[in-house]
Amino acid sequence: MNAALAMMMTTKHLRRNSSTNSNGVLTDSTNINGFVVELWDERLVRWIFKTYPETALNVQCQNPEQRTYFMNVLLYTIRILVHKRPLSDAELITTSKNLRYLTEAGFKVEWLWSKLEMKKHEAYLDRKKRDSCEARIVKLKLELKKLDGAMSGLKAELKNEEAKLNPRSFRNLLGNCFCL
Repeated sequence: MNAALAMMMTTKHLRRNSSTNSNGVLTDSTNINGFVVELWDERLVRWIFKTYPETALNVQCQNPEQRTYFMNVLLYTIRILVHKRPLSDAELITTSKNLRYLTEAGFKVEWLWSKLEMKKHEAYLDRKKRDSCEARIVKLKLELKKLDGAMSGLKAELKNEEAKLNPRSFRNLLGNCFCL
């Protein structure tokens, strides 16, 4: 195991800070492997470096704010990809752009590309199912419209037959007098 990988996996170079964010709100953050992360993200970042230690080995950027930005993009992308619900087309596009951006920055995120491909496949299947249901709905509405037309014709025919049975009904008398 090379020295950089060993350093990435250790947690002894951990530093906790309290700082103010851009809104002037005091936030607690920690430095993990050169990335400043909020305390609520600490477990996820540790999991990333433990499970996929090569993820940030090739990141060349030394600017702490930019490194933090990259980490936030990575965390956002992971959270999007682990959702149980199907992703919208906009989310799929954004996630794809984020992964390209992270790859260009030196992150090794092949494991997330495979998750994105799974989500794209799920979205395709959902879209196919939705399109099939919508087509079936259109077909059923057309059938219903035809049946409504047939039913209206049958109702009129029924009224005519009933009128023939009872020629002395009030309606027939009115019809004969007022041409109804």
